[in-house]
Amino acid sequence: MSEVDAVAKELDFKLVVTKKGKHRTKVRNKPQTLLHHPTDPERSKQFCRETIIKQLQTAESDISQSEFFRECLETIQPVLTGVETIVCLGLGNFHDCITARYQLAFIRCLRQQTNLDVRAQFFDPVFSRSELETLRALEEIVLHENLEGKYIADHKTLFFLPHCPKQIVNNLLWKNWDPRLLANVVLICNSFSTVVNNNPDRLLRLNAGYILRAAHLYREVPLRNSFRFTDIFNDTSLHYLRDSALNTQTDWDCTDEPSYDPGDLELISSQAVASLQFA
Repeated sequence: MSEVDAVAKELDFKLVVTKKGKHRTKVRNKPQTLLHHPTDPERSKQFCRETIIKQLQTAESDISQSEFFRECLETIQPVLTGVETIVCLGLGNFHDCITARYQLAFIRCLRQQTNLDVRAQFFDPVFSRSELETLRALEEIVLHENLEGKYIADHKTLFFLPHCPKQIVNNLLWKNWDPRLLANVVLICNSFSTVVNNNPDRLLRLNAGYILRAAHLYREVPLRNSFRFTDIFNDTSLHYLRDSALNTQTDWDCTDEPSYDPGDLELISSQAVASLQFA
């Protein structure tokens, strides 16, 4: 059994052979089931966390040794000079989802390899209590308020939004719609150009108006999807403000807060979270 086959079997991946004969893999949607001890909940919880952390360490080793990550470092590292904060939104349930676990491993590897001496801040309304405890055990910062992406960047911040709803990105851009603030917003998220090119302008103005306006202000550098698990980092790009943005014809005074039709809502709103908490 090859190394790729062994890892795929251990992590419950489906092996795919491309036309060129290279091994690529896609993550199965089937969640992993963790063993637990029904008569000792605390011991079970500790075992679960230790198991997840070991799986995360395996993912970090896998990523850090990959050609994909080497290329990402060459692309991203020069842009991170001066970054004081890392904010990760919309990661998902990394205890159960291998895709989310590899994305968590990616941002931790990126921080380590670029020598960013900051703790990352995480928020996702779907995080379970055990996932929050795992993040704290990893000495990361857990954010508690659902701002729906409306974070102000008063200093240079790396926002890691892996496969986040475009409305989260749109809200973030709105909150910082000033050239001095946008200069502090570095994004690793779904490609702006893909969002703009794959949606009609009518829908973009309703659901992603600030992405539409920011697309020509930001330099976008796609992260080549060469990682062997093909649906973890697909359609992901680095975005940072162009030096020429200040001289670009842009209506900086038009800063209406985005609002979305409930039928088109992609994000989990703060109202929805509140209603669940008090249900």
